[in-house]
Amino acid sequence: MTHASTKPCIPDEFHVRDLYHPDVMANPYPYYAHMRDKPIQFGLEDYPPGTIPGLDKPYPAWVVLKHADVQEVCRRADVFSSRDIMQEESEAPTLMLVNHDDPRHAELRKIAQMAFSPKRVMSDVAPWMETTVEAQLDMVGGGTVDFMQDLAPNLPALVMTKLIGTPEEDYVLLRRWANAFMVTSDFTLAERQQCNIELWKYYQSAVDQRYADIEIGKPVPDDLMSAFIQTESNGSRLTREEVVRFCLTLVVAGAETTGYLLGNLIDVLADDPEMYATLRTDRSLVRAFIEESLRRDGPVQRLHRVCTQDYELGGAQIREGDWVAIFHASANRDPAVFERPDEFVLKRPNMIKQATFGHGIHHCMGAGIARNEAAQMINSLLNRYSRLEPAGERVRQRGGLLNYGLETCPVNLVV
Repeated sequence: MTHASTKPCIPDEFHVRDLYHPDVMANPYPYYAHMRDKPIQFGLEDYPPGTIPGLDKPYPAWVVLKHADVQEVCRRADVFSSRDIMQEESEAPTLMLVNHDDPRHAELRKIAQMAFSPKRVMSDVAPWMETTVEAQLDMVGGGTVDFMQDLAPNLPALVMTKLIGTPEEDYVLLRRWANAFMVTSDFTLAERQQCNIELWKYYQSAVDQRYADIEIGKPVPDDLMSAFIQTESNGSRLTREEVVRFCLTLVVAGAETTGYLLGNLIDVLADDPEMYATLRTDRSLVRAFIEESLRRDGPVQRLHRVCTQDYELGGAQIREGDWVAIFHASANRDPAVFERPDEFVLKRPNMIKQATFGHGIHHCMGAGIARNEAAQMINSLLNRYSRLEPAGERVRQRGGLLNYGLETCPVNLVV
């Protein structure tokens, strides 16, 4: 069983400031349940993506845990701004869409939706993704593997190289840069700084070269980088810097988070051999299996907002300028919405209410890509292996509060 299966003894005086503790990061759900029905607390100091613990100073935030309150914050984008002042004040690049408000967010999203055509990000990629997953499984073969070291992080990073249009062999670099940017894995201050610099320079160079190729009339691939450069909406185009930021955003938002999603899926299967057998017999259940994992064990824990005016939320008086941390993961286990929230229930009837990919104008545009990666990985495993068994202790990451996921996942793949 994983570390997260244990039930900690939580003192009554537990405060949201204590959420940023390694033991809580590894097993946060009992703590959410402990605080969810209490008055909303203020004081969590946590780090947005790209910022650096030990260098940047976090703003204290209100912690929002109830499903209804999380949805309200997401719905009221006019009150709760996504602009990340802490990120802007740091050396980290500001992310596209994630950290924009309307009206600019609406303009950017329209361009992104045109670039994210189903053909470009779904149908053209599907055969390549199947071949890529099979190649990854060929390399590990059967027997005991550490899924989090040998498989889970690879596919999402490889998909990003394909979608954006950079060399496939650079996926290892993308994995490292995304891990450092998302403030989850353990890095030193200097390592995080260097990774952020390398990440920016990498995409700046790639985008500059693509602009140069287009300007001289050289044929360019129909990938997202070209689409970001060439797509126009109502006479508006992205600036060169915005193209770089879009590429960077896709990598840091998609590579690490989807890797944790894949690991969390395997965690369920390792604990429940009957589930593996059920899915192997009826592949129509694979998508429902992924959805319930996204709800119960979704990798994304929380996002930040900044209140733009005095506002009452769940009985708390939020002041203009206050930071708010909305915990999608807590909303997903709110018993007011989901019956038996800690249990894994295949084909849960109200699955549409799960909050992992956000709500409102900031619903994740890459949700379909992540779901397809997960479906391809699970189906390929089911095709190839008769059983999937635990092969040692599975340990969850304890380096940051942004994502919930495994650090190690030893399993036995039985042909």
